[in-house]
Amino acid sequence: MKKEDKEIKSINDLIIDEAVKQFKEGKIKNSLDVEDYLDSLLQPLMQKLLDAELENHLEYSKYTHLKGKKDANIRNGYCKTKNVKTKYGNIKIRTPRDRNATFNPVIIEKGQTTLPGFEDKCIALYAKGMSVRDIEKTLKEIYGVKINKDQITMLISAVNEETEKWRKRKLKPLYVFTYADCLYVPIKDDLTTSKKAVYVIIGVDAEGYKDILGLWIDGTESASFWNNVFEDLKERGVEDILYMSSDGIAGFKGSLERVFPRTQSQRCVVHLVRNIYSLCPKKEAKNIIADYKKIYISTSLEEASLHLKDFKDKYEKDHKRIVKKVEDFMQYLEPLFELPDEIRKCIYTSNAVESVNSALRKVTRGKGAFPNENSVFKILFLRVRELKERWNKPIQKWKTIRSQLTDLFGERYTKHLEI
Repeated sequence: MKKEDKEIKSINDLIIDEAVKQFKEGKIKNSLDVEDYLDSLLQPLMQKLLDAELENHLEYSKYTHLKGKKDANIRNGYCKTKNVKTKYGNIKIRTPRDRNATFNPVIIEKGQTTLPGFEDKCIALYAKGMSVRDIEKTLKEIYGVKINKDQITMLISAVNEETEKWRKRKLKPLYVFTYADCLYVPIKDDLTTSKKAVYVIIGVDAEGYKDILGLWIDGTESASFWNNVFEDLKERGVEDILYMSSDGIAGFKGSLERVFPRTQSQRCVVHLVRNIYSLCPKKEAKNIIADYKKIYISTSLEEASLHLKDFKDKYEKDHKRIVKKVEDFMQYLEPLFELPDEIRKCIYTSNAVESVNSALRKVTRGKGAFPNENSVFKILFLRVRELKERWNKPIQKWKTIRSQLTDLFGERYTKHLEI
């Protein structure tokens, strides 16, 4: 009995054995041949599953004789062969039929000509910024699948409902770090085209996981607009925000204080550096920025003050404007030195949101003007969904940061922890 068990091989073993056999015969020569071999298994697999579905539906096997059961529902051949589009290419399928026409397959439904993976492939290409025409061409060249622009457009339009659902979804009650920034996208408005700001807010929740809280579009950075943004966050379940980092957007701070009065607002140091860099002579810019860096990476306010004094002594004679700007910016740096190093590094830069904006720009740049705001939300949502899949771990040094937040905020923070 044991010997017979050893001789019984799993389906995986049989597939591997066949692949090895084809390799020895010279039919499989490289990795592309391996992929083609695996792809070739999809059609017979789907056909077998459909046949098995009918067998389950009829409740007897193909080779069972139905003596004395003239009224029993029986097999009735196959429907006409149809092409089904999959992410691996086209496959030909024949759907089995029963005499009573009560069989409704689940694996590949009646009338279905595309499998879900194929739809995901179309949407993924669209999310990467490819035009409908480019998608049509790519699917034909890589997968051998012919699909017209109207079909692709119909697939993509199904994302509208999902986009709106995402924009209105419930959020966590607490975000410890949040980052706000914007990118500009050309959008048509009747007969004119103008660049509108698309605002992005990223949040890190009480357990250290990042998420994009939302996307908003407005022509101006007004206080009323930001008031509506923060009210939107509140209506969707946000009760408290500990830190908010931004680049000093107009109307931002006042609106934040009205809606979330306990939130500490922080100017992004990277934007401060850029501001100073714009004033520097090209030949001296590298050295000036290096000396300014000594100030904002200091471990204490006392150390930062010493570096500030050195900076003034070195540049005040020839670069009074730069020195004045550095002194003015100290008001944004001083609160940072009261915080532990790990938290300080989390809030003194909005790099987290800028890296997201960089990824979003890849799907908007070079596309010309978008026909409306909904089309912008749709393509950006698809890109956001793709980015979100990478954020499956807490941010770096989270255990240390969590302990520091507990010490700084006590129950304001700990009551939101998952126990």
